Amino acid sequence: MAQESEPFKMPTWQDEIGKGFVPYHQLKVDDFKIDDKGHPQAGYWIKPFIHPYWHFIYTRKDWYYAYVDQWVIYSGLDKNESSRHSKTPDMEKRLPHVQAYLDLNEICARQLAALKPGELPSGRGATPEEARNALYQNIDAILKARYKAFEDEAEQFQKATEHGANMKKVRELAKAIRKRLDALPAPAGPSANELPVPSPSPTVSAKTP
Repeated sequence: MAQESEPFKMPTWQDEIGKGFVPYHQLKVDDFKIDDKGHPQAGYWIKPFIHPYWHFIYTRKDWYYAYVDQWVIYSGLDKNESSRHSKTPDMEKRLPHVQAYLDLNEICARQLAALKPGELPSGRGATPEEARNALYQNIDAILKARYKAFEDEAEQFQKATEHGANMKKVRELAKAIRKRLDALPAPAGPSANELPVPSPSPTVSAKTP
C-alpha cells in the first residue's frame, strides 16, 4: 500500500525567479550587476545554480520504502551572486568565458533532469523517518557525484583558459562545450524567453583576475 509523504507543492520557475535565480540563457552584460565589494580581486564573477526538487511516497511491506514519484531540476544563473567590477574593461568580450562556464553547469543539470523517477534510488527503514532519511542520503550521494564531475571539468576549463585570459582557448573549448550541450534535450518547462520579468540557489563560482 502506498501513501503520500507530507503535503508538498513543487516550486515553479516563478518562485525561483522571485529569489534571483533565472533560467539558463545566453548571457548579456546586464546579467552581471556592478559590485566592487563582493569579490574585489576579481574582474567578474559568475555563479550558476542547480536546484533539484523531488516528491516521494511511501510503501510498506516488511519495511517502509520511500521512493521518488516527482523529480524536477531548475538550473541557470544566480543573479544574486554574479557580478562584475565597475572597472572591468570590455565585459562584452568576456561573455564567451562565462557562457562556457554556465554551459558546463547546464550539461550537468540536463543530465540530472533526464533521470526518470524510477532511475533514482529509494530508501528503506523500519519507520517512515528512517526510510525518508535513507532516500535523502542516497539521492545526495548521486548529486554530489554529478556535482564533483562538473567541478572537476570546470576547474580544468579555468586552468586551460587561464581564467578566461586566453581568449583563443576560450573560443576553442566553448565551441566543444556548446556542441555537447546542444546534444542534450532541454529540460521540460518554459524557456527563459517565455517567463515573466520578476518584480523585485552543489554550485561553483568562477573568477578572473
